[in-house]
Amino acid sequence: MKKVLISLFSVTALSFAACLDVRADEKDRRPVIFWASEPVRPGETAMVIGENLGDHPAIEIVRLPDGRAKEPLQENVVWPRGGTPVDVLQAAEQSAKFIVPADFKPGLLRLRLAAGGAAVEHIMNRPQIWWVQGECGPAVTPGGWIRFFGKNLGWGIKDGIRKPVIRIEGPCVVSLAFETDGHAARAVLPKDMPSGSYRLFAHNGAGGRAGWSAPVELTVTNKEVWPQNVFNVTNFGALADGVKDDTVAIQNALSAAESQGGGIVYLPLGRYAVSDTLNIPRRTVLRGERSDWVALAWSDMRNPPWALVQGTNSFGLEDLTIYAHHHHHVIAADLGDKPDAGNVFLRRVRVRASSYRGHLTPDEVDARFRETMKWSTGGGDTVRMGGSSIEITECDFYGSGRTLFLSRVRGGLVADNRFFNGRWGWYCISGSDGLIFENNEITGADLMSTGGGLNCLDGSRFSQNVYYADNRLQRMHGWDREAMTSDAGGEAYSGKAVTAHGTTLVLDGKPNWRGQDWRGAGVFVLAGKGAGQYRRVAGQGEQSVIVDRPWDVVPGTNSDICVTMFQGHYILSGNEFSDCGAVQFYGTAVENIVVRNTGTRMSGFRGIGLWYHGYQPNWFCEFRDNAIKEGNYYHWNRASDALLEITGYRRAPYTGPLNVGSVVRHNRLDSQAHIRVGAATRDAIVEGNHVANSAQGIFVSVHATNIWLHANTFEKVREEIMDDLKQRRIAQERLSRHPFFNRPEPVAVWDFEKTERMNVADVSGNGFRARLNGGATTVSNGVGGRAGRFDGTGWLCVNEVIVFNAPDMTVSLWIKPETLRGRRGLVGKRFSGCEAPFILSQNGARLSFEATDTEHQWSFNFVSEPVLKEGQWTHVAAVVRRGKGVALFANGKKVAEKQNASDRIVNHEPLILGREAWGGEPASTSTPGYFIGLMDEVRIWTRALSPDEIEKEASRRPAGNGFPRSSGSQPITKR
Repeated sequence: MKKVLISLFSVTALSFAACLDVRADEKDRRPVIFWASEPVRPGETAMVIGENLGDHPAIEIVRLPDGRAKEPLQENVVWPRGGTPVDVLQAAEQSAKFIVPADFKPGLLRLRLAAGGAAVEHIMNRPQIWWVQGECGPAVTPGGWIRFFGKNLGWGIKDGIRKPVIRIEGPCVVSLAFETDGHAARAVLPKDMPSGSYRLFAHNGAGGRAGWSAPVELTVTNKEVWPQNVFNVTNFGALADGVKDDTVAIQNALSAAESQGGGIVYLPLGRYAVSDTLNIPRRTVLRGERSDWVALAWSDMRNPPWALVQGTNSFGLEDLTIYAHHHHHVIAADLGDKPDAGNVFLRRVRVRASSYRGHLTPDEVDARFRETMKWSTGGGDTVRMGGSSIEITECDFYGSGRTLFLSRVRGGLVADNRFFNGRWGWYCISGSDGLIFENNEITGADLMSTGGGLNCLDGSRFSQNVYYADNRLQRMHGWDREAMTSDAGGEAYSGKAVTAHGTTLVLDGKPNWRGQDWRGAGVFVLAGKGAGQYRRVAGQGEQSVIVDRPWDVVPGTNSDICVTMFQGHYILSGNEFSDCGAVQFYGTAVENIVVRNTGTRMSGFRGIGLWYHGYQPNWFCEFRDNAIKEGNYYHWNRASDALLEITGYRRAPYTGPLNVGSVVRHNRLDSQAHIRVGAATRDAIVEGNHVANSAQGIFVSVHATNIWLHANTFEKVREEIMDDLKQRRIAQERLSRHPFFNRPEPVAVWDFEKTERMNVADVSGNGFRARLNGGATTVSNGVGGRAGRFDGTGWLCVNEVIVFNAPDMTVSLWIKPETLRGRRGLVGKRFSGCEAPFILSQNGARLSFEATDTEHQWSFNFVSEPVLKEGQWTHVAAVVRRGKGVALFANGKKVAEKQNASDRIVNHEPLILGREAWGGEPASTSTPGYFIGLMDEVRIWTRALSPDEIEKEASRRPAGNGFPRSSGSQPITKR
């Protein structure tokens, strides 16, 4: 009987378990939406990203009635009858698109997607609040302004929708109208509003009771009042005549304020000579009578102090001017990694600080510049601070190096200022969480000045919630010229997941936490089950990570996971960029918005997902209503198109998409600018854009997937739609028609016998002059006459961008290296760090070859065995045969080869001799690799020479001049 009972129980348990498995499996197959593109208006394309959406889902939508908003209630909206079916575009298991009917009225949309016998519903265009700020930074004050930022915050007047409102619930309930441009909103609180904790809801006027946003937390508090005792520096002995040193008098006044718990140290009209650091106590303001009446002047110092004006936290400067000669930092406070950092304000402060002022010799200038490079990549900081409640308003800063360094600002306001980047100077805003950066002017004040941007370069694991609006940036010619770039690569983990339970994700390997706290970083499901989801790190284990909330779809063991820095919720609105480089998200970017910006002679607007010391996904970013007015952009050695580009760069082992869910809508591009959708991009909308006066309109890589082009227009555009295959075909046709294509004789020969106006003649007669740059010269001790001499700072440049892209090529030359250390360029088509069709380099005593294939992989790279000798001539050659691969030769003998049937890319870089984009000793990707030694008889063919032909080229080898003797040697006859 017992056995029977056990059997019956086992059968029942198995049946119940099977039932559970079926139900679990059914639940696992239900469609889920992670994200939808918003805002979306009638006639525009909408996109949803999710799971189990099916190859043929059915989608219907309704516009929700507006009605009165009433109070926020988290109630379910019942699906009404009579939804409007829409055609589903580019449907896949993890994405779908559809066009909102043009006869709909703008407003809230509810969609219903059915797939696999189940359905999911989603409301679009409902307000989303990302963060809130007030006069106290993260907190707001009674009677003070409140600003909040996000998506779908309002509509245009012509839409005829009710005015937007906010509702604040807590110790009291307040409803207020607010002003908004759709992404940024502003209101003023009642003066009698009680302090306390509140919840804030926003309504954009559409959708009635369904139109309320999710709540965000809000703290209302009275502003701290610092002591108001006034300490006049003249009462402490300051003469303000610009001659007597007033340092001690001013510091004594500051110390007196400190003894009273703070106060106002007052500088009446005058010029104050200063010779050391002024230390500002907490809760103390250093105030001048007027910024144009009061000047603090530091004379030149051989060893300047770490900062001229310094405090820890809770202090202010206002209404004064700072003059300085040689300086390190100018105004400094604690950075955001200190627990009490912040609560610092600078108002109407002017700085004129130049370490290069006066009659310095070139050697003195060089010494000071090298000294500043030890402090940071941009020299000393004009302003350096971080923490909570930072305010910098109506200031004017001109310094010798990096103009601004903000670290881990929480609730900051930087507005109405002028910043001048100094020598190699830039601006750096790191690890933010709530920052308004608006109506500032940033100018390159030096020919070496560059730009800057938002980043995690201070070691932060996240940067988020930045409103970057109505700024004007110009004249940035140094370094990469980036006007506004996100930055800071690095990951803790990339690989597979093992299991996921609740908020715990067990990984298939140990993350490299590097002994640091990674809370706030991003956890991304790149591919596999649940792809398109991200969470934030809330905790970390030896082989696991705790995320901030459960997954909508639990990642599977086939899912590709990366844990990396998080940069998201950036709003770039209404900025003007001219004579500068890119405005870009370089690496991780999540739900960033680029809207209503203009560019003139700038590189363009870009969203790039890539490997940057780790996988960096670029997800759900929007580029809308931007304009490139003048698309010709000059960088490095050539002019090129400005781009509005979304792309991803692949790198094994993960080779899936890194750019997902981008929207490029209603942008205008003129004068040689175009839109580009690169490889490793999935699910993007390119819609309603206008391109005029350009060689091409929209480029879409054949390696991108589910790219929807809709309602774009073109004016005077030669090729409206382009892809890799078409571009390659055009390039090959152009090459095949080129008079120098596949000629039996060399198309270019540089024997260094004749130079004119710093150009080495091309003795082939084809006119490809090679210009001497830097420390490149010609000398008499070549292989049979003169040779090129490279001292480690020079190179030759041939400004021809077509011929040397030939599919079959041979490069032959003699080299006599002075050193066998480091990586050094010989001949290649890469001056900047870009993809290239060939690069021949010296790698120690070895030869190396690099080239990018049309899949954007560096699959041609390989290195020979040691073949070079220091101080001895060696004939080297590289032979590239399309469909076969590459062979390297030394002294006529094949020393290495790599078979590869792929095609190589073409680029528009010049031909460079004696320099490579990266290298040096030790080799680094941040420094160029310059050849050191002699080079002679450089010859290039647009065909692949045979091994016998290469041996013949090398056999004409004379004795002497550092050559080893060889039987059958023949002297080289110079033409």
